Amino acid sequence: MLNSIIRHSLANRMAVIVIAGILLILGMILTLRTEVDIFPDLNAPTVVVMTEAPGMAPEEIEDPVLSVGPL
Repeated sequence: MLNSIIRHSLANRMAVIVIAGILLILGMILTLRTEVDIFPDLNAPTVVVMTEAPGMAPEEIEDPVLSVGPL
């Protein structure tokens, strides 16, 4: 199959050049229209953990969760 594609491309060089030119121009247009975010989001991601622990204070539950840290 690859040999037939190469053979067809060599037989139709002008079509290959025209298609490559069209793709190049479209790629340049899309690249120029793409918005670039200059200022990245520097906030650390946060996760809300909701749990129930009867008889324990919130601080007693919070300490083990915070000690795990980022994975």
